[in-house]
Order: sequence, then structure tokens, then C-alpha cells
Amino acid sequence: MQAYNELYIALCTRLIHFSASIVSSFHLAEEIVSDVFITLWQKRNNLSHVENPLVYLYVSAKNLSLNTLQQQKKHQHRSIEHINLDILSIAPDAENGMVSAEVSQKIEGAIRSLPARCQLIFRLIKHDGLSYREVATLLGISPKTVDAQLTIAVKKISQAIRFDLSDEIVQTFLRIDS
Repeated sequence: MQAYNELYIALCTRLIHFSASIVSSFHLAEEIVSDVFITLWQKRNNLSHVENPLVYLYVSAKNLSLNTLQQQKKHQHRSIEHINLDILSIAPDAENGMVSAEVSQKIEGAIRSLPARCQLIFRLIKHDGLSYREVATLLGISPKTVDAQLTIAVKKISQAIRFDLSDEIVQTFLRIDS
């Protein structure tokens, strides 16, 4: 029970933002993530084969979010390609005071200017801390595609904000961790 509570505390907000980016509703996303964790608890004895619980939870949230949309028939067809990236927009490290609000706004503006898939990959790796392999599994693409998209994202963000920021700040934030 303690491990379950710690997992919930650590991932709940991240999964809600991820789900909300798909269903475009925080309220609905909260319900979806709650259902994901309830299912996790109910199936806990049968999940010993799961090698990566983080990816398992993200995929569960993605699938339940897409299924919920399909059941509601608000959208005829919606995939991970049509997520609402504005909901994922949490200025990186601003809440921790590591960069100023002005710098965070410039970084967030540069991130928002990226193509949707590129932006999603950047956020999942840089904000949510997923690995290349985890993002590849979650999105059903190859790790090389993730690497290529992240490289594009870093290059475009760096170019967009380099004019206003020192190289040291840019490189500290955009450092690529493989």
C-alpha cells in the first residue's frame, strides 16, 4: 500500500496532464487517471511481468483516454497525434525557481512553436523524465525517431531563444541526456 501511495503521488499530476492533453479536459483526465490507478491496484498481483511500470502507466493512461473519447463520440477519430499540447505547457523548472519567469516564458514560447509530435517528445523527455526508449514505446515509434525529433526540438528551441539568453543558460536547460 505504501509503494502504491508513493507511485500515485509521484505520477498522478504528470499522468493527469498527459491524459488532459488527449481529452482536453482536466476533470475528465482526473477521472481517467483515477481509473488507471484503480485498475493498477486491482491487477497488482498479475503485473509482475511488467518491465517498465512508468511506460505501462503512460500507455494505460493514453489508451483509456483515447477509449474515453471514442465512447463519448465527441470526436470521430482522435489519436495521439491530435493532443492538446497547451495543456502540457508547464514552463520547465520555473516552479522550482531554477530559471526566471521571463526566461521560462521565452523557453515555453519556443517549445510551443515546435510541431506537435516534436513538442510532445520534447515534453515527455525533458519535463516528464521519460527515456528515449520509453517515449518510443509510448508513441509506437522507434528510439531513433525519438532521437531525431528531440534533436530537431533542441536545435529549434536553441535558435529561438539564443538571441535573448546567454549560451550558458541555453546549454544548461537544453542539455541532451541520452
